Amino acid sequence: MAFLRITTVRITCDAKASPSRMSSLANALLFQMAFNTDIALVPQKELDAISRSSRISRMRRNRPSEIDPPRRTYNEDLIHHYLMAVSTDNPFVEYLSHYHVLEHFYEAVFQDDLITSIQQQITDPAFSYRRKKDIKGLIKTIHKSLKIQNDTITFSEEQALLLTLRSFVEVTDLLDDLDNYDPSLVDYYRDNKVAFANAPEIDLRYSENAAIYKSLSKRIYATRNALVHSKDGEKAKYTPFVDNHLLAKELPLLRFVAERTILRNSSMIE
Repeated sequence: MAFLRITTVRITCDAKASPSRMSSLANALLFQMAFNTDIALVPQKELDAISRSSRISRMRRNRPSEIDPPRRTYNEDLIHHYLMAVSTDNPFVEYLSHYHVLEHFYEAVFQDDLITSIQQQITDPAFSYRRKKDIKGLIKTIHKSLKIQNDTITFSEEQALLLTLRSFVEVTDLLDDLDNYDPSLVDYYRDNKVAFANAPEIDLRYSENAAIYKSLSKRIYATRNALVHSKDGEKAKYTPFVDNHLLAKELPLLRFVAERTILRNSSMIE
């Protein structure tokens, strides 16, 4: 594997052993090495995770001499999350770092959407503050959007993600990014769920925008939940290394969503 500039370890067995037996022994060795030496040998199930950076380089300007000086400034918190994602070889860390870019806007976009909804209701010519029915309708709108947990008022993260995607990501731009990166990915997302997360398919090319945003938010949010919720017995749960080949397929989608979000929240340098 010298052409990829990585080192691999080959494990052999003198006696006949089943794949599950070999896997069990290999995992025991990996733990033993990490426990005693603080060195992690990571199982790698596919080359796609290794080749992601080369694919990005081919679709971008990868020579310093070709890169123009920046003409925009960006939110510092977003850039830190983005750099964390780009700098890691761990798909788990990369996915969550890109997700944090979107999460940055949840409270703001949710509040803006709720304020707009209330303004539309109270300025409707049929609305009257004297009618209890109208006031109850206003309370219902607020109650539907917010929920109380442990005496704390919260909102739906999945709904906030949907609003963030609608606000900052154009479907045509996302399609262009994916096609330039790997033309097969759009069909992959259309035909395949994220198995370990039970996240739905997305037809990015032929669906209506409303359906695309809804499916996209569900796919991203369900995948994120499977990463951070790892209780034994849960139906949707990510298993490190075992599910990396599936998670790697989701990284381009979320990366381009995060990049479009960062770009839409940038400012021209004057």
